[in-house]
Amino acid sequence: MDIVQSSRAYFAMPSPTPEEKITLQASNTVYTYHCLCSHLLLATTTPLPALPTRQNSQDKAHIMPLPPATKAASASTTHYGLLLSTRQERTAEILTSDSGFEKRYLQRCGRCNLVVGYQLDWASFGGERTGRRDDVAFLIPGGFMTTSEMINYKRTQAANSSTGTAAPGMSSATAVAA
Repeated sequence: MDIVQSSRAYFAMPSPTPEEKITLQASNTVYTYHCLCSHLLLATTTPLPALPTRQNSQDKAHIMPLPPATKAASASTTHYGLLLSTRQERTAEILTSDSGFEKRYLQRCGRCNLVVGYQLDWASFGGERTGRRDDVAFLIPGGFMTTSEMINYKRTQAANSSTGTAAPGMSSATAVAA
């Protein structure tokens, strides 16, 4: 498809008025989260600490509703979240505990392969449906950092590398090389 033809309608639109620009700037905040390796993984309109957590699970994972696969999402929803740059396992891991078992489809970081979340199998909920449950993701606490945390960590690392000191709780090559 020719880019000129496909973008013509977009560029023919009038520029937004100053009032419309203010409205666009005041739209919902999007919170972004990164893996511990700094890879962007998650964008959501609800901060992770505000999401409900699993109470009957040892991991206390955050429960994040996912948008429907179809484009017919309602405009009245107050939450919207997307997993970005994650790799979904095709086969389920089965976890056993005193209360039974659970089939989990792991979500891994696309860069470092760290497990950052999972989706459950419909079999865990009873009923007739089978396979991966695609309407919700369970996000493992400790596998994410906010964009501001990542930036502050990188600034600290840069400052420490210029002075030759290590960040608290971290060891650097110069600190270990003694």
